[in-house]
Amino acid sequence: MAVTEVLPGLYTADHQVADGKNGIILGQRGALAVDVGTYPEEGQAMFDFIRAQGFEPNRVILTHGHGDHVLGGAAFAGAEVYARVETPAVCRRFLTNLAARKGVPYEQLADQALWPTVMYTDELRIDLGDKRVRLFPTPGHSDDGVSVYIEEQRALIAGDSVVTSIVPAIGDGDSRVLEASLRRLLAMEIDVLIPGHGSVLHGPQQVRDALQWLLDYLSGVRAFVQQTMAADSTLDAEQIADRVTYAKFVSDRLPADQHGMPTRHRNTVMKVIEEEFARRT
Repeated sequence: MAVTEVLPGLYTADHQVADGKNGIILGQRGALAVDVGTYPEEGQAMFDFIRAQGFEPNRVILTHGHGDHVLGGAAFAGAEVYARVETPAVCRRFLTNLAARKGVPYEQLADQALWPTVMYTDELRIDLGDKRVRLFPTPGHSDDGVSVYIEEQRALIAGDSVVTSIVPAIGDGDSRVLEASLRRLLAMEIDVLIPGHGSVLHGPQQVRDALQWLLDYLSGVRAFVQQTMAADSTLDAEQIADRVTYAKFVSDRLPADQHGMPTRHRNTVMKVIEEEFARRT
């Protein structure tokens, strides 16, 4: 697994799911791993890298409790693991569904997962000496989503609140909540952004353009769904989704032949439709 320096003391660590990005932060007072990937070798590579730099790999931040962020953490057993109070419930729900899909016992996956040991309700700050790290909520993709901001470098590790290689995934969250999180990020000073999936963004304008596209995509899909529902109340969810085409809402922004993108788009559209039907009842 490739580890790449983004800024002094700030690294990405690749994982295998849709161009996934974990993070590593090194400071005068220690190191932080941010997420651990899906497979033991992904977390192990992060652990080994941190130790090779002369730090003890004993602290992990979880941006949320989905499998590709928590299942690769065997090497970090015994570490302090920081996450929001919602994360255990999110993780249990995700692993229950994953176990059913894979046909394996829930306990098998639960034993592989890296569970929080230090939980917080709003924000958490960690002082690494030369780097002050702020963990703050950016839910929407999941109920427990957080982003990690390194103040001195104006750098953000966004978890799955921001993605650059796929369309926004709502998962078990709420698309309107994700829109609010994206607006919050748009109001921040961010020079470098590490997404949960995709390429790292450099420069305030590139960061802003990407955040705005994600926001426009979600709000545009919702507006179209609302208009379609209002025009013909007899349509079911599948019929509405058929009209929210990949060509219209994604076009050449993202290659259709990578990461199952049309299916990902359809899943996001169906989630928005589900939310809109629920709000009508």
